[in-house]
Amino acid sequence: MSIEFAQYLVERLKQCGVKYVFGVPGDYNLELLDYIERDEHLVWVGNANELNAAYASDGYARVKGGLAVVITTFGVGELSALCGIAGALAERVPVLHIVGAPSRALQSSSALLHHTLNLPTSFSTFSTMSRPLSCSQALLNEIEPRDPSTWTDALDTVLKDVLEQCRPGYVEIPTDAVHHKVSADGLKKLLPSPHAAPPNESFAASQPVGSSSEVNPNAPASAKGQPSQAPSDDVTEYVVEEITGRFAKAKKPIIIVDACAGRFGMAGEVRMLVEKCQIRFFEMGKSMLDEHHPLYGGCYAGANSLQPVREEVESADFVLFVGALKSDFNSGSFSVNIDPKITIELHSFTTNVGYASYPTTDIRHILPLLVPSFGKVHSARSEPHGESLESKITSGRMEPQLVEPKGEEIKHEWFWQRMGRWFADNDIIITETGTSSFGLINVPLPSHSTYVAQILWGAIGWSVGAALGCALAATEQKPRRTVLFVGDGSLQLTLQEIGTMIRHGVKPYLFVINNDGYEIERQIHGWTAKYNDIQLYDHQMLLPFLAGKKSKVPYESIAVHTPAELEALLTNEAFAKDDKIRLVEVYMPRGDAPEGLIRQAKLTAEANEKASEE
Repeated sequence: MSIEFAQYLVERLKQCGVKYVFGVPGDYNLELLDYIERDEHLVWVGNANELNAAYASDGYARVKGGLAVVITTFGVGELSALCGIAGALAERVPVLHIVGAPSRALQSSSALLHHTLNLPTSFSTFSTMSRPLSCSQALLNEIEPRDPSTWTDALDTVLKDVLEQCRPGYVEIPTDAVHHKVSADGLKKLLPSPHAAPPNESFAASQPVGSSSEVNPNAPASAKGQPSQAPSDDVTEYVVEEITGRFAKAKKPIIIVDACAGRFGMAGEVRMLVEKCQIRFFEMGKSMLDEHHPLYGGCYAGANSLQPVREEVESADFVLFVGALKSDFNSGSFSVNIDPKITIELHSFTTNVGYASYPTTDIRHILPLLVPSFGKVHSARSEPHGESLESKITSGRMEPQLVEPKGEEIKHEWFWQRMGRWFADNDIIITETGTSSFGLINVPLPSHSTYVAQILWGAIGWSVGAALGCALAATEQKPRRTVLFVGDGSLQLTLQEIGTMIRHGVKPYLFVINNDGYEIERQIHGWTAKYNDIQLYDHQMLLPFLAGKKSKVPYESIAVHTPAELEALLTNEAFAKDDKIRLVEVYMPRGDAPEGLIRQAKLTAEANEKASEE
């Protein structure tokens, strides 16, 4: 049976669990969008701009735990999205970027079209720019459809790579390809489930983006620049035995969990390993595992850790990193002080045991095998002492929960602890890079909450677009609230997406921290510099302005200046119900910041100063 290529794409997206499709219309993608709009299951979101659309798709993929899609037009549209796509690459988020392009005939004739550069390379420049940001590309203009499956196979390859590698992919669809007849047979072939491990023998999937694993198959091993590879199954078995042997000898083993454990669907496996083998665990991020768990030891960020956490981690004799993404922000400017000889690192592209690396192994193959393997030896050791949440706070592993605020101003040392007590069990909590992400780092979150932050890429404004994606993803799950924390400066970059939230009837809580500018930048450098100042908006006017006069979605704008006002708001039962979109403007004094941010800013400034001296 044959169908049009655009219909094949629609069916594949639905098979991947996609419901909401993000993007901005443009004349090169309009006919493609007709297929999205006609479908009974898919929902076209329609963003204010392409950057916000990319941010929204990022948030959607994180909460869904699967594929997200953003559609832009050729040139001006796709370039606008690239900052968001780069963030998805950096943080391993599976986003498919679809670009509607001019027809093959117009491209081959080098027609001087709008959105082109007036250069001979106009039709290849933009896809070339996206190549380093994509794990896989399919440029239909460059692929001759020799048979009815040529283009569908190319699309399926990109989808497979995106799902297996949790990285963005890029598909360029010329206008004349939209209605092109293709075979529907490919729809019978199953795509990988989200986070699925590639076959053990797949060496290509282990390569970083931009590298090449292509070699001459007829050349001798020495000519290929590497020795002949042992079978991957044998390597995996050896690595599991090596890690287990080290674990068996350890007296103080720990596990440190980071972002990529969640990206690759390994949180459940980590919890199984922790509980079956009674191993103490720590996080370099937030809410990957239950922070109320008796075996949870706290958040480790090198020199930016609470002291009892740092002491325990750095005195361990066996450290298993699972999905580590050690950036300057979550490692205290690279101040992790753990002997590499005692570490094991499980990644999606390799396994490091001490100083040895095994690039044909994968976290999704190794980790499930460690559970039974560790189980054979763990009974010989004494089990670690579990702690209650109250005990963790008393011992200094988590920040104390202040009963009374100090003074009449809302300050960070009280605000984040108070918010922590307001969260519901399954809330989605999004924090902007800056005071918000550092404010919550040592605050225990509810057991089934989802914490969303962009700790590596750190694009200010990302959180607003991401909150839209998170809120839409939440509509596909059991009822749960979406709560955003964003600074007044970051908000100005992407606030248009609040209008899209209203348009689609989602009702997140939008906590806007009004502290008169870029506080994180001031903490790092430029305490009184004007470049850290912003034009102050009247935030109480944002919702009525963005809702317009015809919106039927209820909204509420609130301003709180004192702890008493915030306390009254948080204890109001009506406020706890997410029955309207709410913007809560929280006034804080300029110069106040969470302790974690102050420590990190000092570490960053010291690192910058040291680098300038070298």
